[in-house]
Amino acid sequence: MPFKFCPECGTAIEQGAGFCGSCGHRVGGAKATVNPLPLAGIISLVALLVLGGGFWLYFRLAPEQPRPLKPGERAPGVMANAPAPGVGAPGQGGPPFQLPDDIKTYMADLQKQADASPDDKEKWKTLAGVYYRASRLDPSYGQKATTAFEHLVGLDENDLDGLRGLGNLAYDRQDRPAAIAYYERYLAASPADAEVRTDLGTMYYESKQPERAIAEYERVLATSPSFYQAHFNLAVVYDSSGDRTASHAALEEARDLSTDENVKQRIGALLEIAREQDLGLTEAAAALGQNAPPPGAPPGGPAAPAAQAAAPADSFTGAVEQLFRGHRIAGPKVVAIEWPEPTHARVMMAGFPMDQMPEVMKIGYLGKMSTGVKAAQDRFEVDGPVKVDLVDQPTGNIMATVDPAQSQDQP
Repeated sequence: MPFKFCPECGTAIEQGAGFCGSCGHRVGGAKATVNPLPLAGIISLVALLVLGGGFWLYFRLAPEQPRPLKPGERAPGVMANAPAPGVGAPGQGGPPFQLPDDIKTYMADLQKQADASPDDKEKWKTLAGVYYRASRLDPSYGQKATTAFEHLVGLDENDLDGLRGLGNLAYDRQDRPAAIAYYERYLAASPADAEVRTDLGTMYYESKQPERAIAEYERVLATSPSFYQAHFNLAVVYDSSGDRTASHAALEEARDLSTDENVKQRIGALLEIAREQDLGLTEAAAALGQNAPPPGAPPGGPAAPAAQAAAPADSFTGAVEQLFRGHRIAGPKVVAIEWPEPTHARVMMAGFPMDQMPEVMKIGYLGKMSTGVKAAQDRFEVDGPVKVDLVDQPTGNIMATVDPAQSQDQP
């Protein structure tokens, strides 16, 4: 049967292709090039192998360790907890995510394959990408990712994936001079890449070079005027330079260009209070109970707009709302939760492409939510059938229904 995504690593598959271009898996059902993982391993792995297409782009938007967010990693809409500009480099904070043993075995197999083929760019590119995504969960994999990308660049000094990967790793560890050097080399070969040029601007800003940062953001907007992130970053840099008029104008552009209603509301609230009280973005964010935004991150933080606040968790409805709003990936996409009946919820979501979600991920997510709803039902002794409809807010279509009667323990 045809696959839309590789069942081994999650990469989008071109129509008619017999093999996955990233991991080598035969999509016609033949034995994979590395041992196939059990279901639990696949569910964990696909969160790492974000190699393109549909829902995999969405997993690039998942909240990560606190740090300045990269436009190439997240689309507008993810509210990040981040320190105010100028406070200093954020720490990683918290213990690293413990990768399952089968994922570690999978990566070890990829390493063996790459070591056995030192001149095979594709194998080293796949290995480097996997290690990089693992480092987003466990920073100890950052050095392995660096080594793999360096090997790739050693094979081809102008390899764009290698240069961007090394730039991103330097960005992550706040090594600004290295990030700037790699991004400049990348842009010498690919000058129209808006995401990398915006990253470069952010590194200039954090290196106390606001004029160069503004110049890079303006170069992006000269060719990509609708690139939301460059407008937002300009607002932050102008604000730090004391030009509130320019900052508010750029923030207004960012708000208007955002396709995420949640982001529009947050930026709108930030802009309104900044203009009404003639405040800088840091002061306006503090007045709203949000964390101040660095370049690369829309305003946000723990405090959500009052209209979107979840009910107290000391009730069945409150526990269910906290379950859906608190999900690491899907939570930021919840616009509102309606209760037509005491045991029937409608979770309104925007920008959550369930129709593009690989089946194994859909099963994992719905199973986890079913188990959580069932736990709330048992805890508060709620009788009768319970259901939660997941609704695409822009269209009103029901994307899926969470049925706690079908719940089971999920990995």
